Amino acid sequence: MMNDVDKRCIREAFDTMVRADYISIDNMEALDKLDDYYIDSFNVVGSVLQRQDNYVMGRRGSGKTTLLFKSYYECMKTVCKQIKKESKFFGERKVLPIYIDLSKCEELFNDNNTEPLIESNFVMQVIKAFRSQIEKIYEKNFIQKFRSDNEALGDLQYIERLVIDGQIVKNSRENVVNDKINEDVSKKIKSNISIDKIELEANSGKTNQHYIETQYSQVRGIDINTFLNWIKTIKNKTEIDDIFLFIDEYSDLDQTKQIIISKLIKKLLGSKINLYIKIGVITDRFKFDEKIIIGRDLFEISLDLNDFVERYGGIVSTLKHMQQFMEALITQRIKMFSKKLKLEDILKNDKEDLLQRVLYASMGVPRTIGLIFQTAWNQTDAMINNKDNKIGIKEVNYAINAVRKMQYKQFAGAIKAHAIPAFYMDFWNEILEKAITEKNKYPDRPASHIMIDPCKKNYMNIFCENYMLHLLEDDRTSKYGGVYSLYCINYDVCNELNIKFATVKDEFTAVRFIYNSVLEKYDPYFSSDRLKSYKCPECGKIYSEQEVAYIKVKRCFEDDTLLEEIIHKSSPVTKGNYAEVEIKILGLITELSEEEALCATEIADIVGCSWQKVSLWCSRVLKAKEMIKIKSIGGRNMYYGNQEYDYDENQQVE
Repeated sequence: MMNDVDKRCIREAFDTMVRADYISIDNMEALDKLDDYYIDSFNVVGSVLQRQDNYVMGRRGSGKTTLLFKSYYECMKTVCKQIKKESKFFGERKVLPIYIDLSKCEELFNDNNTEPLIESNFVMQVIKAFRSQIEKIYEKNFIQKFRSDNEALGDLQYIERLVIDGQIVKNSRENVVNDKINEDVSKKIKSNISIDKIELEANSGKTNQHYIETQYSQVRGIDINTFLNWIKTIKNKTEIDDIFLFIDEYSDLDQTKQIIISKLIKKLLGSKINLYIKIGVITDRFKFDEKIIIGRDLFEISLDLNDFVERYGGIVSTLKHMQQFMEALITQRIKMFSKKLKLEDILKNDKEDLLQRVLYASMGVPRTIGLIFQTAWNQTDAMINNKDNKIGIKEVNYAINAVRKMQYKQFAGAIKAHAIPAFYMDFWNEILEKAITEKNKYPDRPASHIMIDPCKKNYMNIFCENYMLHLLEDDRTSKYGGVYSLYCINYDVCNELNIKFATVKDEFTAVRFIYNSVLEKYDPYFSSDRLKSYKCPECGKIYSEQEVAYIKVKRCFEDDTLLEEIIHKSSPVTKGNYAEVEIKILGLITELSEEEALCATEIADIVGCSWQKVSLWCSRVLKAKEMIKIKSIGGRNMYYGNQEYDYDENQQVE
């Protein structure tokens, strides 16, 4: 029988699996614990710590922040004397890490900021983090001596003053025309004199005078090139070999802001001072400036399942590896929070079946694994008749269903709030209808997987983002011929619809899993431009007007079939330029009734972001627009949907 201390340890272990950003970057004790329980099953830490500029890509919850924290701490081992561990990656090299969380840098984009000022604000964020690191690493005596040796160039306070006071990075002049009105009174006397009265008539006139006033404005700050010169001097003086700049939550910015920041990042790439950039981005939710070339300026490190499938040579072998990773992940967390408990003390005898269900439900996404076990444990702890306090199949099934429904609310609510185009709901229903049709034809065979033309992968991005579909392989060859992108429908959705879930290689490559016919009617929504396009009714290939403009009778290049013109549709208007995290927050809250209201921390756990992001965006934007409601319970704000809100298509959310 477990005591309260054991139960608390288990709860804390599962909590750390839900979100790594509970950890403060300044909390060395928490980072040291993370270093011990981190499982690097796929050897991605070594890739991040290469002397190379990288971006770490994965769906929300795939472990990007945890990976960046782990990599940050490996750098700290080389420069911080308080850390007794040695880095396995750097040897004698000293590597200074700087960590920037863009989701907490709202001041970068104040109203009416110009690009020079945004650049200065960005540099200020880096310098603040840089100074914090130097003071954290080195003793006060060293810093004092360092300042006295470098009064003009190296003083960190001088650099901060330079940022605050600034250099002139932009001048502008504006001529303002002002009007000055003078009133002139001219008197005209009528000679209308009588004994009874004297009549006087006065006429007044106004004259306008114009004068020009010249107004000057300056933007003061520091640009990136100046910053690099200062950093080079300090780096050499402190005998640091490399600097790693970790930039997390890039995708929390909308696309316009991403382009601005990526232009600044471009100036840092290849700086020749051994400064290396590591950026965390969400799959299909990031955009870099066109001058940044992937594979030359930035190299990809992917945490997505389909990339692991390519590495391990197939989905079956990858899922086996994923199950081992998942078991090690849970075992190591429990070990770190309790010295006496083991995995067998928490799970019932049917451990293998239980872990396999969690694997299929999560497809290896660490946050989903954490949410399932967190929910299952809460259910176990709440059950009076569960005397052994162990998680069984019943609790896991409940947790899988509860987590899936909460994730689906983010999708359904985002459509209701017009953050996602409405046709996606019809699209999803048609996918399920086809799966049910195939199940009814062959009830004993799986109908859980989907194969589509690889050129239409972007059709599925929203579904993958909300864990309704999982991309398994990019180039899967069907046994009936052809190469396709392979997906699977959410495991719990399949259970709910009594669809058998495929687990064997030959089960998910059948011709009935090809869904191109479902996708065809949505082709017009995804056309890249409004020019005419043509489609082959035989093979489904789409041609732009430019490709076939010179041909009078337009035929397919592959099978010579006469092409049909596509009638384009405009995608339904969405409300505002949303970042991915904002869509999830708004979608979830929109679907919550007053009885289901959640606080910022609970919403952040489900969505996978900081509670500050939830609180600020809800209070400053969503509540101000009356799109949601907030009530206070016990001093905490609780958020839920405004069922009376009129979701007008034309109203924009800033």
